Amino acid sequence: MEGNNNTFRFKILGEVKTGMRVSLAKAKSLKQYDEYAGIELRVLGVPFGGPVEGRDADGEAFTSKTDIWLNVGDTVPVTYIHGFGPDEPDGWQETPVAIGKAKYTGQDERGHWFDVRLDENEPLAKRVLDNPDGARASSGAVSHLVRMERGGLIGVWPVGELAVFDTNEWRQPANEYAVVMAKSDGKAEDAAETIEVKTAPVPEEAIAVKSNIMGKQKMEDEIKKEVTPVPEKDEVDIKQIADMVLSAVQPLADELAEIKKAINEPVEAKSLPVFNVKKVTDLGFSGDARKSFVHWIKTGDEGAVKAALQGQTDTEGGYLVPDDFYAEIISKVNEISIPRKAGARIIQTSRDVVKVPVEGTQASFTIAAEEGSYSESEPQFSQVSITIHKATMLIKMSEELAADNATNLDSWLVKMASERLGVHENDMVLSGSGSSEPQGILVGGTAGLTFDDTNTIAAGEIPELFYKLAEQYMPNAVWTLQSATMGYLMGLTGNQFQLFSPPAGPGSPWNLWGRPAYPSAYMEAYSTTAKKSLAVGDWNFYGMAERAGLVVSRNPYLYQANGQIGLFFHKRWGGAVLQAAAFQYGTQA
Repeated sequence: MEGNNNTFRFKILGEVKTGMRVSLAKAKSLKQYDEYAGIELRVLGVPFGGPVEGRDADGEAFTSKTDIWLNVGDTVPVTYIHGFGPDEPDGWQETPVAIGKAKYTGQDERGHWFDVRLDENEPLAKRVLDNPDGARASSGAVSHLVRMERGGLIGVWPVGELAVFDTNEWRQPANEYAVVMAKSDGKAEDAAETIEVKTAPVPEEAIAVKSNIMGKQKMEDEIKKEVTPVPEKDEVDIKQIADMVLSAVQPLADELAEIKKAINEPVEAKSLPVFNVKKVTDLGFSGDARKSFVHWIKTGDEGAVKAALQGQTDTEGGYLVPDDFYAEIISKVNEISIPRKAGARIIQTSRDVVKVPVEGTQASFTIAAEEGSYSESEPQFSQVSITIHKATMLIKMSEELAADNATNLDSWLVKMASERLGVHENDMVLSGSGSSEPQGILVGGTAGLTFDDTNTIAAGEIPELFYKLAEQYMPNAVWTLQSATMGYLMGLTGNQFQLFSPPAGPGSPWNLWGRPAYPSAYMEAYSTTAKKSLAVGDWNFYGMAERAGLVVSRNPYLYQANGQIGLFFHKRWGGAVLQAAAFQYGTQA
């Protein structure tokens, strides 16, 4: 599922951040339902009604008319996901964990039921299996297909997965009715018929209908006056609840609609994209992603950008640059970034740390006499850890510029972002410390040669440094040096070496000692003692790990008091030398 920017709408109780998008990261392949062994659970995944005046903690309710898009026998993945982390109330669970499969078995007067089998080897699944009665469920819906009706009733809820998790005082479902029971004792069916309808208290901020225009207290007072409490009983009359909710809320909904119409308040659809569903609409500038991007910067209109992107958004809530923007930015970065031009090993990942196995001591052959013993020689291995770091950039622009711009803002943004990203990569991969930032070759490489002078480099020292490389690294080696150093070496006269040869064609680099030479300001100066002024190496032995691509998000509120909007750029990546011997650098005396 990696790369689809998958998002679901869950119903869980917690202070979940507004607009939070939960990414379904790459997970191990799930088995078929019948391939799981062990305890089988009976789960009320989509319960009707709720403990708060017939609704859940979000002020919403499923009814017998809710369409969940499942037929009896259909299966969906089971995940462990909650806004709060598994162990700490102050933490967040960033990525769902797949823990099993659920099979839809049908509905009764209480809701829609599932049989669930979990992976007993998954630690989070064990937490549920150890105490099924203390676990609760939450269905995950294909978000942009969800349809809400008046009064908080849910008309369409296409179930794409079922979340099952253990509960405690700070991790709770939105609906306490979503129970989990073990079937292994043969009594689950009886238990399903005798479930007690609980009226668990919920926070005030989760009660019924909310309004950003009318006061919260006024809304709650109106509901208390209009809604007749539903008595506790063994069977909940869903239709009666729905009628009461509609009769109480309809006048308020009509009043809100008139207010919104009068002040022309935009209504933002809180729908998120979904995996395996390609959303194609006529919104925005569907034929021109650049226009969509600029239109989004000016207005914040999500519809235009989503149409161009076919419903895909970044896992952290920002917007990926439209597809052809993204491709053009990368192509321009390739022109500027030395490691990309020189053939660095690019590793795509969804992890925070990438561990790359590398060869250590090599095995070797020896001559043995007839009937002589074999000489033991095993290769040795090690690993290099590449930590992912977050590179960020913020641009503020006036609201007037964003709204009135009639210039080439799109091409300028592409050029600016690509140049700054390429320059940033050059800085890190050449001189990065490797501590809280990527590791550069001047840190992870090998000090191959100390030049004879403090502020000059002799012509004969160029081949001397080159041949510090082992033979296997020479064919693909390239040079890196400052432009000033390159000019100085080109001006050397009276030497017996032909140091430089001209470029093979437009855009090609000069060759130094037969290998490409790439200038960069992030190499050190040749005219200062102890500076690392010249390096040569095979960039295939440098690893660059990336999480997704360049991400751009627009915030029109943070700087609104100053009449500005903020454009936030970020890229998550890391880098490290994989073989120190593959890079040799020279140091001024």
